[in-house]
Amino acid sequence: MYKKELQNLLNLTTFPNLFLLFGNDSYQIEVFTKEVLAKFSDENLLSLYFDEYDFNVAKSHLSESSLFANTNLLHVKSDKKIPAKELKILIELCKKSKDNIFIFELHEGDTKLLFDTQKAFEQNFARFFAPSTLGEAVNLLSYHASKLGLSISDEALYQIYSLQNESLYLASSELNKIANLTKNVDNSMISKLVFSLNGVSFETFFNKIISVQNIKDDFFSYSNDSNFSEIMLVNSLYKAFLRLFKIQTYVKIYGKFDIKEAIGYTPPPNIANTLKNQALSMPIELYKDIFIKLNLIEYDLKTKKDLEKESFLLSCLLSIQNLISKNRKA
Repeated sequence: MYKKELQNLLNLTTFPNLFLLFGNDSYQIEVFTKEVLAKFSDENLLSLYFDEYDFNVAKSHLSESSLFANTNLLHVKSDKKIPAKELKILIELCKKSKDNIFIFELHEGDTKLLFDTQKAFEQNFARFFAPSTLGEAVNLLSYHASKLGLSISDEALYQIYSLQNESLYLASSELNKIANLTKNVDNSMISKLVFSLNGVSFETFFNKIISVQNIKDDFFSYSNDSNFSEIMLVNSLYKAFLRLFKIQTYVKIYGKFDIKEAIGYTPPPNIANTLKNQALSMPIELYKDIFIKLNLIEYDLKTKKDLEKESFLLSCLLSIQNLISKNRKA
């Protein structure tokens, strides 16, 4: 099943006593694993994280009756699948007794590798995909905000997400912080309550790329951060250019500008206007060249072992700026 189906299942009074959560988005896997675990009593909970997993310990926990609780809850969080023979035994213990509960939180996105694991859980699994648009990311933050009891607009969530360099983990942490201060968040409060990562938001950085301004200082500010990832930056750039491409194609097809119809959500008016100007400032053929270049950059970053990644990436970003400068509409 997918996220929406799992959300519907979580709203019911009963929940399966064995369940697998996996996919290529660790944020969602962790969020929904917490909700699944909350459906059960944690009086006799055993959590095994990554290398802590030991089959004999896991089996013993589900096999022995507890003197202090009616159920035995086993939670395994790992980035490796459990060997098929061991997994079969753990699942059988849960099938034999509803008092045994097994929740497997698996942070491995390759479905080909996990086919046998998914099959072992039959219909009791949920697969998660990383958000492909800003709208999907904002919806996830809106879901988290609702759990915190926060009254906050999508525009404000978009600002927080942008200020935190499009990291769901960091944006969610900001929401946790805000929830301790207030439950009603006005758009104007964001600049006072949330500070951009490294003092430079992705939005500011991207705007400089588009407008062909000097990006070297901002780039080095990014790369010196402990959380910096070249691949994540490339992916963020791809999403940002794709957003502009969607806006331009929508205008060309329908002859009007409707930001929500084009990209699926409504950013603040000043940002919407900026996106419109950026999208229409580049010929549509240029987007194809940029997408090809970003794909090649990602390929090189992943395959060339001796690559000096920081210098390579900066050089590539400057070449993208050169493309924009040569082909931008007057």
